[in-house]
Amino acid sequence: MLVERDVGITVRDGVRLSADVYRPNRPGRFPALLEHIPYRKDDLRAPQDRGQNVTLVEAGFACVRLDVRGTGSSEGVAEDEYTEAEQRDGVEAVAWIAEQEWCTGRVGAWGKSYGGFSCIQLAARNPPALAAIAPVYATDDRFTADMHYDGGAVCAFELTNYPIRMIAMNALPPGSASDEPRWIDRIERTPPWVLRWLREQRDGPFWRNGSLRPEYDRIRCPVFIVSGWRDGYRTAGLRMAQRLEGTWQLLAGPWAHYAPDRGVPAPRHPFMAELIRFFQTHLADGAATARPRSVFFIGEFDSTAAPHAEVSGSWHGSDAWPGRCSETVLTLGAAGVAPASATVGLATGNWCPPPPEHGQFADQRADEARSLCVTSAALAAPVEVLGAPVVRFGIDHPGPRAIVSVKLNDVAPSGESAPVTRGAVVVDCDGPAMVELPLMATGWRFRPGHRIRVAVAANDWPCLWPLPGHHDLAVTTAVELALPGLPADAAPYAAEDDIVPVTAPEAVGHDRPSTWRITTDVITGRCGVDASDHSAFELPEDGMLCEEAHRYHTSALDDDPLSARAEGRTRLRVRTSEHDVEARARGRFSATATEFVVDLELDVRRDGVRLHRRRWRERIPRDGT
Repeated sequence: MLVERDVGITVRDGVRLSADVYRPNRPGRFPALLEHIPYRKDDLRAPQDRGQNVTLVEAGFACVRLDVRGTGSSEGVAEDEYTEAEQRDGVEAVAWIAEQEWCTGRVGAWGKSYGGFSCIQLAARNPPALAAIAPVYATDDRFTADMHYDGGAVCAFELTNYPIRMIAMNALPPGSASDEPRWIDRIERTPPWVLRWLREQRDGPFWRNGSLRPEYDRIRCPVFIVSGWRDGYRTAGLRMAQRLEGTWQLLAGPWAHYAPDRGVPAPRHPFMAELIRFFQTHLADGAATARPRSVFFIGEFDSTAAPHAEVSGSWHGSDAWPGRCSETVLTLGAAGVAPASATVGLATGNWCPPPPEHGQFADQRADEARSLCVTSAALAAPVEVLGAPVVRFGIDHPGPRAIVSVKLNDVAPSGESAPVTRGAVVVDCDGPAMVELPLMATGWRFRPGHRIRVAVAANDWPCLWPLPGHHDLAVTTAVELALPGLPADAAPYAAEDDIVPVTAPEAVGHDRPSTWRITTDVITGRCGVDASDHSAFELPEDGMLCEEAHRYHTSALDDDPLSARAEGRTRLRVRTSEHDVEARARGRFSATATEFVVDLELDVRRDGVRLHRRRWRERIPRDGT
């Protein structure tokens, strides 16, 4: 393998983007794969980049790993995620790749999360050389199905996580830390992205930028969609498969925000082998894959007493799904009241969980005690669910807006209540209204003897930020629950390939266990979540150590939605033979009835000495959120 580092791609406005090129060490031209993300290829992402690109090059591809403008070693300013300039950079990068002497002229794009967004946005622009994409855990709609807003409500816990991490990451040195003027200039010119996200509290042009929905016909190339039933982006993959007009294949497993071959929880899946075959088919005229068009995991109940490294369930394949399937419709309960509670939801976990176990396994009974619950009789036969369940019921609320949170739970004969899926929506109302809410997609099998429970709540903290009002939510009708079933052609499926390691073999990991604690201060009455995670690795041959540490804290009083607080802290460190750099970022969030109050800090040090410090304090008007 040949590796060319920091290859310059100069785009239309003179900005030089930095790429690493991995390609076979032999004469010839090869189909190429692009991954375009902001996560620093030269240090923080080095083990993963090297591991996966070795695998792809061995399969006959040239691979281009490109730092987004204003991040890592690329020039420019990262004014926000998925900017118009960034998307145009992707189009120009594809053209540049196709023209290289080592490329056949056919290019694919892929990536997880940010990289999945990038390749969807790229395909929507249809650059001529782009032949196929593979988005993993990404969305077609940046407002309704992303980590900023859920059903129109602010994703509260997410404020403590990704936005703070990116403040710190974007403050690490661009290329060499010895170029101090360029480094300080980047820190000064890069805004905290979260401020703009909080200002844009309604769907509109800002969120339509980078969103595919509803114009799915903009994508014409083949697509390999990957979703995880414990990941926040799961429903978007289903929607894309239903609406794309061209060739596609789908993989949906039990995972949180981890690639399928490292999936948490297991069972894992040989994703890299499937990815290679997909791109060989569409970039190199290889034989079409023999797998069913859709491969999916159907989960089953596991005890909620502790997290599970591997969950129960089975794999299936189908060529028909997600076409229309049979549907089970249940009518549950009668009118009742979901009591006002600012802290109901502590057992939810998070919309898109951070590292392992975070919020994935909690028994739902504590939240159910502060919800209106309607429950089926014990099932005489299994009920299988594949897709997005829909709930319908009437409500009565004084308004002007109400959060309606719904959880679908699996209740075992023991009484344990395991989460299956959830959904939420902010409803404009002033009295009676009807709610029709699609829940997040899932694959699940309710066993005989178990019961199906729907829990309706007036909030979902800390997943969602509470609205200013504090009112009971009256449910005025029985709850109708529509459960999509399995397609008629669903059949057991077993992958034939082995899982290929994708981390550089020379990397030495130093991770620490993650924590996730549901807390109650019995003196103040504040309830919330305290969590942390830490990862680190060394590349001894490079003399490099990289470290990430994150802490998250949320709390609120049950009878006071204006008491909600969220805080996140991130520490990033990159040590090489030339420098030891550390960036620390902190974000504190609270709200009055009319404003969000934001306090952000950034502290950057080189070799233990402060290089730069910034602070942002803003009060952002609440627009009904």
